[in-house]
Amino acid sequence: MATPQPQSPTRPDAAAFLLLIVLGAIWGLTPAIGKAAFGLGASPLAYVFRSSLTAAAALFAAGLVRRRLLPLDGRGLRFHLGSGLIGFAAPNLIGFLALRHVPAGLLALVIPAAPLLTFTLSALLGLERATGRRLAGVVAALAGTLLALSPGAALPPDGALGWAFATLSVPAFYACSNVFAVKFRPPGADPLALACGTASGAAVWLSLASLAPGAPWGPLALLRPVAVIDLFAAAQGLLTALAYAIYFRLLTRHGGVFASQVGYVLVLTGLAWGAAIFGEVPGPLVIPAAVLIFAGLALVTGAGKRG
Repeated sequence: MATPQPQSPTRPDAAAFLLLIVLGAIWGLTPAIGKAAFGLGASPLAYVFRSSLTAAAALFAAGLVRRRLLPLDGRGLRFHLGSGLIGFAAPNLIGFLALRHVPAGLLALVIPAAPLLTFTLSALLGLERATGRRLAGVVAALAGTLLALSPGAALPPDGALGWAFATLSVPAFYACSNVFAVKFRPPGADPLALACGTASGAAVWLSLASLAPGAPWGPLALLRPVAVIDLFAAAQGLLTALAYAIYFRLLTRHGGVFASQVGYVLVLTGLAWGAAIFGEVPGPLVIPAAVLIFAGLALVTGAGKRG
């Protein structure tokens, strides 16, 4: 998730914690919506494009209302295209391709690795100070993530292990996007405008991908009558736009440390949505996997480091 860091985070109140729970519920639900759409025959490329276009339109409308417009100079355009590729188009396309082969709850266990990988990349680039506590947290959480990918946890015994490991690229892309935002975001740009630019940049890349030879979908498909799967993509886009708005609000007001706690909620809601919608029953190893992930998040994002 491409995000600027706040300058003066304030102490979170009850409303902030409620928004954190809502955000975790949304992000936990979106893999399940995509998996349901693919069960109806949706193409991942078309699905991610339509959802990114819907998110961009919703965020642009919100920006117009608040008079927060996109920076369209050279630096702004480069940021939108870069963030759209590594922070939206690539991770969403890979994640939704994998969802045709793995449970929705598995992705919810993997995505919280993003803040941990963000810290690792930032430490390597000299943007963060590597402490023993935080390094231990990275090791613990990544161990939990690998355990979650094993048969007997969120992956069924007959699950596609290759696609399960492919989901690790999703938080890796999000981590790269976080570091990209810190180094290359336009100075003074409004978070809502940056979110809109990210979604818009993703739509540009995905539309170009649809022109590749052999692509299962092209721009002319926009002219066909609206189908049920298009409604799923629209719902996905609106939820994405709402999640962006909530996340940026939490980030700018209460800091990156507090916003990163959504990982706890995401693990629980993702597993719950998968069980409620698809009847996914995780194996007994999912409990120690979740404990390791929670412990890692606590060590990396706990007290002693703001935003």
